[in-house]
Amino acid sequence: MITIKHIRHCIIYNSRHLVILFLLAFMTKVAMVQELAIIPKPSGSIVLKEGATFSIDGGTSVAADPAFISDAQILAGYLKKVFGVTVPVKQTGNIHSSNAGILLKHVPKTDVSAEGYILDVSEQQIQILASSSSGAFYGCMSLVQSVIDKGAGGIAIPGIRIQDQPRFRWRGLMLDCSRTFLSVEYLKKIIDRMSFYKMNSLHLHLTDDQGWRLEIKKYPLLTGKGAFFDKRYNEPKEFEGFYTQVQMKELVEYAQRKHVTIIPEIEFPGHNHAALYAYPALSCSGEVSPVFPFFSGPGITNSVFCAGNKDTYVFFKNVIDEVAHIFPAVYMHLGGDEVPEGAWNDCDNCKLIMDNLGIKDQEHLQGYMMNRVGSNVTANARRPVGWDEVFSQGVDKKWIIMVWRDQNRGLDEVKAGYDVVLCPTSNLYFDYSYATTPTRKVYAFDPVPENLTEDETKRYLGIQACFWSHIDRTESRIDYQLFPRVLALAERAWSEKSVTDYANFHDRELKHRYWLDYFDVKANWTEK
Repeated sequence: MITIKHIRHCIIYNSRHLVILFLLAFMTKVAMVQELAIIPKPSGSIVLKEGATFSIDGGTSVAADPAFISDAQILAGYLKKVFGVTVPVKQTGNIHSSNAGILLKHVPKTDVSAEGYILDVSEQQIQILASSSSGAFYGCMSLVQSVIDKGAGGIAIPGIRIQDQPRFRWRGLMLDCSRTFLSVEYLKKIIDRMSFYKMNSLHLHLTDDQGWRLEIKKYPLLTGKGAFFDKRYNEPKEFEGFYTQVQMKELVEYAQRKHVTIIPEIEFPGHNHAALYAYPALSCSGEVSPVFPFFSGPGITNSVFCAGNKDTYVFFKNVIDEVAHIFPAVYMHLGGDEVPEGAWNDCDNCKLIMDNLGIKDQEHLQGYMMNRVGSNVTANARRPVGWDEVFSQGVDKKWIIMVWRDQNRGLDEVKAGYDVVLCPTSNLYFDYSYATTPTRKVYAFDPVPENLTEDETKRYLGIQACFWSHIDRTESRIDYQLFPRVLALAERAWSEKSVTDYANFHDRELKHRYWLDYFDVKANWTEK
């Protein structure tokens, strides 16, 4: 491979060779671009500085504005753990006068967007300019990925200036912790990997037919009974269990340091066999069987909360209040999907509330339920999120619609005035096999249709992948299903629409085997 060092030794000074000089200069830039295997690909301008290289070694220090000190410490941690280079971190009140080798500077939002950054590398200094801590962090991640050479005493960063910012504000991954309980340690690993690739939303599916996984102090039976499979199924112990509130608060803090927001999902009114096993009086019939693994029973059950029972709404108000206390995210997901047809047909209380309120069918009965429970979310200064079924049920415009079935890419929802997040089964369900959804197909997905108004375009908040844990249940198999598809997802969520060269992405992706090995990822490297 042609390197910058090779190019420097090939300079021809004869004027007759101007064309060759031009080609060599071009090759220098190409070599830099090739060696800079940054994922996701920067969205803004990239200026290569020919011949400029900065060396990070034992004599290099990091100086940071007070707001960026945590990000500087994370950067120093990567340099130490990955490359063996120790750099001290200094907080300074006057960073503009600092002579440190690496500077993390705060600048106004007028200069750099909220999650954006400028990475400027010269022979004398590295500067990361950002208007927010998240921007500074992302600049640090691009810096770490820019290392082109490692010597005995340090590492080399090519001279470059990158001005970068994300295309979408929601760059997410959903993990199903209900059907298979995922350990706190594994979730931390996921957060580390997501943040490294500038993804910022971890959506946790915490409740379903197969388990209620979050401690709710007012309702201890939710985890006392609903977090464990019936003993007759002889399930491995690691596939069941729950998170205490203390554990989840600690995980939230861990994620915040890496600029990842944890978005909780509490399913309502269906997908609730585990909850209704714990509190059967909240169902229409009062009769629910013990919790079972997904493939050992009906899979998705007919267990739904009773629409005509006032205690249903008291229950969810109390649950939502506790969930809001644990998770500071501005979003709370309430499910709303796959309620069995005719779920409330045989319930007199449900028929009565429909008659009293003039509700014409069960679809709009569910809409009434979603809006009523959603009001508890907004009362906690959060925005409710629901799967795309809630759109046709008439939820109010405060709701964010998470589009999973609609291959029309949420266009109807956006035209109707809703904000949307796209996670279609066609491209972004990572529990599907690679034969069905190869990485190339993930990379090809563009969420925003053509010919929209500026306001409509802004309603596309972003994209996320979904992983349902009913088939692949061990951490190594989950890793295999997620990676390298997550890298393609990260680039689609961050980079500009014009970034579409899969061959270029694949070349950079292969160079990230080193990083995925570092993160202990058992990735699928068989794809071309």
